[in-house]
Amino acid sequence: MKKKLLLLISIISLSINAQEKPNDFSKNFNGELKTWKETFSNLNLQEFEEVEKTDLKELYSEDKSISELGNEYKNIGTYSPNKSKLINIYSYLNLEKKGETYIANNDIDQNIELYLINENKKITLFSGGSSSGIDEVLWVSENKLLLVGTTFEETQKPMILIVDFNSKTITRFHNTNNNCKQKKKFKSVKLNKLKIKGI
Repeated sequence: MKKKLLLLISIISLSINAQEKPNDFSKNFNGELKTWKETFSNLNLQEFEEVEKTDLKELYSEDKSISELGNEYKNIGTYSPNKSKLINIYSYLNLEKKGETYIANNDIDQNIELYLINENKKITLFSGGSSSGIDEVLWVSENKLLLVGTTFEETQKPMILIVDFNSKTITRFHNTNNNCKQKKKFKSVKLNKLKIKGI
């Protein structure tokens, strides 16, 4: 009986600590993220390797209320299921309102901002620039987040980040297939919520 109990504890422990990979979210990539996935040729979720894993505690954070974020970014941001968190990937657009339209003054640097609404805190999950950027966001659950984007090297290739709030980690994966390349630029439907010129 004791051996069975120890075995069960070991299995549960392994399950909790197992590193999830992009292929574990195939349902989401064939569903909500299908449009993003189809902007690449020969994209196979099994052909991603982990390149970096970071503890969320190591990331830059500051005390900041979501009330300080412009309404335009709240409209195109992505809230978690219970609305306690917001991801803003569009601060680099530097939107300026002119009448009913927003003018984008694109910055090369992109900061992925996580607002912990109840804690009045902002965390920079990822910083992109000339070498990489985030295209889309999907909350799989309240404690699991997918950030999908593109690396800009010799060719444009897919990049996936898995944010796990239970293990408090963010893990970045790059594609290993040389024939997997971006064939068209992705534009999120979330941007259609505003009239934006210059993107």
